[in-house]
Amino acid sequence: MKRFFILLFAIVATTAVWAQTPEWQQQLDRLDKEADQLYEAKKWKKLVANQEKYRKIILAQPDSVRMDYLWDTDLNGNFYYNLACWKSLAGDKSGALKTFEYYTDRVIDKEEINLKNINADSDLDAIRNEARFKSCMERLTAWGDYKQKLKDAKQYRSGLIPDGMKFKYMSPNNPDLVRLREHFKLDSVAGAGDEISKIKNLLHWVHDIVRHDGSSNNPEVKNTIAMVELCQKEDRGVNCRMMAQMLTEVYLAMGFKARFVTCLPHDLVSDCHVITTVYSCTLDKWLWVDPTFEAYVMDENGVMLSIAEVRERLRTDKPLQINENANWNYRSKQTKEHYLDHYMAKNLYYLQCMEMARFNAETVTEGQTYRYITLMPYDKINSKSSAVGWHDLRVCDDKWFWQSPYED
Repeated sequence: MKRFFILLFAIVATTAVWAQTPEWQQQLDRLDKEADQLYEAKKWKKLVANQEKYRKIILAQPDSVRMDYLWDTDLNGNFYYNLACWKSLAGDKSGALKTFEYYTDRVIDKEEINLKNINADSDLDAIRNEARFKSCMERLTAWGDYKQKLKDAKQYRSGLIPDGMKFKYMSPNNPDLVRLREHFKLDSVAGAGDEISKIKNLLHWVHDIVRHDGSSNNPEVKNTIAMVELCQKEDRGVNCRMMAQMLTEVYLAMGFKARFVTCLPHDLVSDCHVITTVYSCTLDKWLWVDPTFEAYVMDENGVMLSIAEVRERLRTDKPLQINENANWNYRSKQTKEHYLDHYMAKNLYYLQCMEMARFNAETVTEGQTYRYITLMPYDKINSKSSAVGWHDLRVCDDKWFWQSPYED
């Protein structure tokens, strides 16, 4: 278990700003700094007292204030999970069980959890064999076993596609794509190697040209040139959706067929993820390419895989591996266990693409239409899932959804 920072706001360390900061925020800041020291010193009883005081101050604020700083009226699940761990380490089994029960109630139907971490966390060993703890784990497993939910998803079903419906791709001769290609000298970026090496080189370039920032606001103009200039000017990043759109545009400019794919969970409670898929004529299939994590996925022989293949291999426990250099902003190395078995297993229940892959795909432009097509299991076509909007076209034919862009 690692300490999660629970403050969702920052206090600038200047006398003028500090003087204007409410007293309760100053108290929280002092408690948070003290908590870091107590955690490092492993003074669990004092750390528990520190966090109980922290919680008391937070909950004493009006609902409107808590919503401003926490986006909720209560602290998030991580806070209560950590508190349960620290009570367990402090020898307070009764308190740890009560807090873990509160944590369970707090996260189910509301927050993403990592069952593997909970099951392996030695901080909870003192209460792990208690009946109350086991009862919580049964509930948490039913909620947060994302891989099992993917396995339990019903099959797709062929047919039921409206006549004339087909994914479309902007021509690389489009003036905007030509400008993009020349502006960034993408021919040099792609290199002179084979098709697969070009696909990888362009993936690495987008990963490096801007950093990922999942909390950033989407820019008004959503094309690669505008977003790179904005990020450089404001020293900021963009979220996964914008990064996937950038990579899609780059592939289109280089003559590849590509789409950005919104990968959605069964229940949208925290986030989804957006990646890119590019068609390889060499392998005669779509490939999984994720610019946020500079990641692609391979089988046991090192052959790159498609989104459809990865999803099915997760459902059937077949071997998967990711590239060695997969990372988040060069600060966090990605592992197959977290990236695929946890994070993407959660986010591969529904898959959504725009009907038209193009430059400036989601920039609001007068006269431009925006239609999204969502692939989902047949039994979910009429569901009211929180992850899929009713305005989207829903399909359950995976063969049609992933057909070659070169088919008639």
